[in-house]
Amino acid sequence: MKKTGILFFLLIAALAIVPAWAEETSPERIPVAENDRLALYLDPGLCSIDIEDKLTGRTWSSTMNDETAEGMKIIPAQKKKVTSLLAVNCTNLQTGLGVVNNLALMAEKDLKASYELIENGVRLTYYLGTYQVGVSAEITLDGASLVARVPYESIREDGDFSLVSVDMLPFLFSATDKAEGFFLYPDGCGAVMEFQDNAHYKESTRLYPVYGDYQKQATLLDMFAQEAPVVMMPVFAMNRGGHSLMAIIEEGAESSRISLNCSNNIIGINYLFANFQYRRAFSDKRVTDRDIRVYDKDDIKTDYQLRVLFLEEENADYSAMARVWRDYLLERGIVSRGERRPTVAIDLFMSAPEEGLLFDTPRTVTTLSQAEEILESLDSLGVKNIRASVKGWTAGSYGKTPDHFPIARSVGDRDALVHLIETVHRLGGTLSLTANFMEAQADERGYSHRNDVVYTGNHTVLTDKEETVFMLSPDVSKEKFDRFRKDASSYPLDGVRFERMGQYVGFNYGARRYTTAAEALALYRAMLDESKAAFGSAEAEGGNACLLGAADFFTNVPYKDYGCQATTRAVPFYQVALHGLVDYAGRPGNLSSDLEREVLRWVEMGYTPFFELTHGNTEELMYTNYQILFSAEYTAWQERVAWAAKQFTEGPLAELAGVCIAEHERLSDTLAKVTYENGAVVYVNYADEAVQADGVDIPAQSWKAVHE
Repeated sequence: MKKTGILFFLLIAALAIVPAWAEETSPERIPVAENDRLALYLDPGLCSIDIEDKLTGRTWSSTMNDETAEGMKIIPAQKKKVTSLLAVNCTNLQTGLGVVNNLALMAEKDLKASYELIENGVRLTYYLGTYQVGVSAEITLDGASLVARVPYESIREDGDFSLVSVDMLPFLFSATDKAEGFFLYPDGCGAVMEFQDNAHYKESTRLYPVYGDYQKQATLLDMFAQEAPVVMMPVFAMNRGGHSLMAIIEEGAESSRISLNCSNNIIGINYLFANFQYRRAFSDKRVTDRDIRVYDKDDIKTDYQLRVLFLEEENADYSAMARVWRDYLLERGIVSRGERRPTVAIDLFMSAPEEGLLFDTPRTVTTLSQAEEILESLDSLGVKNIRASVKGWTAGSYGKTPDHFPIARSVGDRDALVHLIETVHRLGGTLSLTANFMEAQADERGYSHRNDVVYTGNHTVLTDKEETVFMLSPDVSKEKFDRFRKDASSYPLDGVRFERMGQYVGFNYGARRYTTAAEALALYRAMLDESKAAFGSAEAEGGNACLLGAADFFTNVPYKDYGCQATTRAVPFYQVALHGLVDYAGRPGNLSSDLEREVLRWVEMGYTPFFELTHGNTEELMYTNYQILFSAEYTAWQERVAWAAKQFTEGPLAELAGVCIAEHERLSDTLAKVTYENGAVVYVNYADEAVQADGVDIPAQSWKAVHE
């Protein structure tokens, strides 16, 4: 059944009093789907939907319908914006000079709209006649979820304008500054913006590229450039008035962004939504006096799908939301429960090059035989279950990427590596090799500087300003790993640590090796799977959720947010959701200015203790490309490593290694309470004095575990 909806527009004054918009059309709503939990209705103008939650008795709308907005004044153009199911962003690739038109459906005077009932929902088709751009959205019910899908085949571009992106359900997650509640978005480990926190007012729109911004990764930026936020999860959520929604980008996340928009003088509404990209923006390198954005000529050919879950729990906090995401991952087999052995992660740094006038000189601070000495010394102090990784072992030393065999002569040889692995196994640990297959140094051989590197959409090579670091095309990364795997298969290794892999998802617009982000992600997961098949495990630097189920261990997982002004506070959403299902570590403890406080963070958030050690003095690395190890000599750290490690591998924390977190709470600025599924409770006290909570005494700058 197909019907054409006749759109209508209200003639209103320059400023209008906004009523309860959902109530304006509710008597004429078109019912399109219903199940035991939800009922879906379509507005007669075909530009908005209502979802009735039978369990909570609440009706949600794609139109901003926060009851605290009653009486708010808003200009007509903005009212049309907040009453649109989606917004279409398009540009003229020939003459637009990077200008993007944000087109709300209700504001398009030549809009043609129609709907067709499909199984469990409706297919809505929109054609913006002025711009000759069309798109369809399929809205369906699936149990306690609403699924919004944009099939790629529905995209139409019949004129001069091309589609840049689609804002999906931009005002379903929205609230005024008067509302009680908050937004949750995946900035770092997770961030919360409370609606009544005035700090966000007039803040600029923040776009979070899911799984990282490939063009703004740290290795391509100079020391003065601003690094892009770390976004590891395709998830965002809202609690408004005690009721909660959660959105998960199920398809196309690697090319999506999450948009946080704060209230201002023009529109006093906060809103959060998923932005589906069809063309990426790049700076025009031909223009140096100003920044002109150019967009891909060819679009990203992918289907996008967003799932909105209606939470049952009243007053759901970030812990409840994390449990919902965890259940989602478990139900789909992305992660699984199982026995987990408490471990201690030790990186053994070997060698880095010091640049010379004619030749680089390797500065070696640890050899393979000295690495044995470090591990045996730690074992004698009671450090067990070591997950060791050798870093800077390759010819050319650390940073001479892509990494490959043979082993650097200053570090050791084949026999030395085999003996080290045997020693690690005898001590009950595992050993992996850290390797970077994603990047290439300009002075390295073994790759084509023209054909094997990444090109952006404006036909320029993706590199840093000095052109010293190049990104390898994802398929070339896979080829480099395949060669590495063949050489490494002759060693009894336990795994590979893939540097950078969990920090971003690549792509390549080069004609010879064109690779989409989805194809790059598939290649990354294939590399991890092949590492597990060949050696037993695979590890990744960074914690991107797109690698869940493929990587056994993540390092450098952030414990705080990026620092957006709108953020009220950081919350450990990532850690609550994944503890007990995957192992993860933060930064090495010896890089912290306060190890005791760092250990307390590890306890609070369920981290694996992690250190990066050397045998020799790190002053040897002062003039190399690896200057972050201010203090790493093992003789100066082994006692503290043993002290920290025993807290996690012995006693109550060891028993909680494979247990999921049920609740994380901040009882005060200096006191955290973590409740586990088995009833255990861990209190973490950051204060300089002892405190009491729930009748439990917690010493100063310490933690205590009890079982309720």
